Amino acid sequence: MKQTLDNCTFRYYMKDTCTALVKVRGGVVSCERYTDNPLYLPFGKMPDRCITKKGLILFFSEHCIPEHRANLQDFLNHYGLEKHDPFKICLITNGVMADSLFRLEWIENE
Repeated sequence: MKQTLDNCTFRYYMKDTCTALVKVRGGVVSCERYTDNPLYLPFGKMPDRCITKKGLILFFSEHCIPEHRANLQDFLNHYGLEKHDPFKICLITNGVMADSLFRLEWIENE
């Protein structure tokens, strides 16, 4: 099944340590946390029921090139994207930013 904003699964890593498993089904987010340190978690200690689609988009926005970056169009062209879409950018880059300790690992949906 194709990964979409409403149906996706990914592991969240801090360096080489998996700190969470995030599943989105029908826009509903569930997060298995493997650490108590909220700084290493994708949504901190926020309860799953409070993680909205808007919050999910914000999460992906924090893990991709900023929308107002000077060379944004060059970046989008390089990856074959027509517009700034944080989810699609994270699918391509695994959410890795320069000097970031965090990354995503996409898992095929069950």
